Amino acid sequence: MIRSVGKLGPLKVSWLVCQQMRWDLLAIVVVAAALIPIPDPTQIDYAAAVLSVLGIGASVFIGFRNTTAYNRWWEARTLWGNIIINSRATHNTLCSVDSGAPEMTPILDRMRRRQVRYSWQLAAELRGVTPVPGVVELTPEDPADATAVDLMTRQAVDIQALSAAGSIDNQARVMLMSVNTALVSAQSGLERIRNEPIPLQYEIFIRSLAWFFAVMAFSRLDGSAHPYAGVVIGLLLMVVFIGAERLGHFIETPMSNSIFDIAMYRFCSVISGNLLGAGHPLAQPREGPKATIWM
Repeated sequence: MIRSVGKLGPLKVSWLVCQQMRWDLLAIVVVAAALIPIPDPTQIDYAAAVLSVLGIGASVFIGFRNTTAYNRWWEARTLWGNIIINSRATHNTLCSVDSGAPEMTPILDRMRRRQVRYSWQLAAELRGVTPVPGVVELTPEDPADATAVDLMTRQAVDIQALSAAGSIDNQARVMLMSVNTALVSAQSGLERIRNEPIPLQYEIFIRSLAWFFAVMAFSRLDGSAHPYAGVVIGLLLMVVFIGAERLGHFIETPMSNSIFDIAMYRFCSVISGNLLGAGHPLAQPREGPKATIWM
């Protein structure tokens, strides 16, 4: 997640975004340079009206696509908020059912450690990377290759074991399973966002429309009575429309292991601190508070 921090924050953010768009910006310059010496065929009476209608259409489609992309980003952020809430609820519920019996202590401790491992494992799976060092070691009782789904299933098995041993009553079992179910529901929502992107054909249409309008507008402005000003304004217009389309593309995949991701590792650090204590190594943020990018 890119953040604006400090007096130079806006410049740093702009530089990072430009780096991600470097090939698009290069393509804009190349296309503009190729169009400048070409006679403009659009200098006809109704060209301005056609271009206005095309601009309105391009704005509507790009705006709709970017709104949809932001909604996907925000939904993912909300679901991760649910992961944090329900992880804390798991910890609180475990504290409430802890009777201090010796046979309960190792199970409750394992469930807390497993809950932390689950959050880190889920973040790694959503990004398609291996978990950060120290995550697998949280629960040596579980297989090293256990998935997030496996870890939640093992939590349910431990809840059943506590109930079967008479350590918790039926009400406590329902409370723990309700939190477990809420975590699984949030995970399913996150996996849906990751696995079901915006249809490729629609993305190609929006990008083609943005480029077509940008090229047509630049060609029109290039042939104006003020060629130098027309070229500058045309370039800015191309950057604005194509840049807006690209930004929508970047944020519509909020778990793609890029700088536009939501800060999942930050969320996992918060969960680690809540359940295992602020001094635990995994509870320490991987980036400083003044970092421009939080992963």
